[in-house]
Amino acid sequence: MAEEFKEIGPGVEFREPNKSSKSNGGQTTGLVLKKEVGLISGITLIIGTMIGSGIFISPKGVLLGSGSIGLTLLVWAGCGVIALGGSISYVELGTAIRMSGAEYAYILKGMGELPAFLFAWTSVIVLKPSSVAAIAVAFAEYATQPFFPGCTPPAPIMKLLAVFCIGKLGQH
Repeated sequence: MAEEFKEIGPGVEFREPNKSSKSNGGQTTGLVLKKEVGLISGITLIIGTMIGSGIFISPKGVLLGSGSIGLTLLVWAGCGVIALGGSISYVELGTAIRMSGAEYAYILKGMGELPAFLFAWTSVIVLKPSSVAAIAVAFAEYATQPFFPGCTPPAPIMKLLAVFCIGKLGQH
């Protein structure tokens, strides 16, 4: 029952079975992820997943497309309800399927290995990098606007700042 844990890095530990016990009770040994998502970190994870950086990019487009402030607020409230439904679904999946891996684990459990692998591959190759690029471009646009009041900042400056932002994110 007693096992030794050695922390390898943030969120990862090495689990060794106790020498005196003959079996480890069905638990895995070796490198395992720590299960340390608390209430606050879970809430921020879900908010970050559901809302993301779109909230900083789209208000102008929604206002221009709707034509009035009242309709814009209704659209945002409707989108908030949809995001709440998605968040509640994540909470229910997280409590029903107690595996690490978030979406990958849910797809693995519900649909099988091939769809889970395809999702993971697509996420790593396409979804996550494009999300980082969109966040960097939004950051570059907002960071350069104060230096060019009344006009659009030059595209090469925004692109260089976005590339710099991605480079700094890649160092962590």
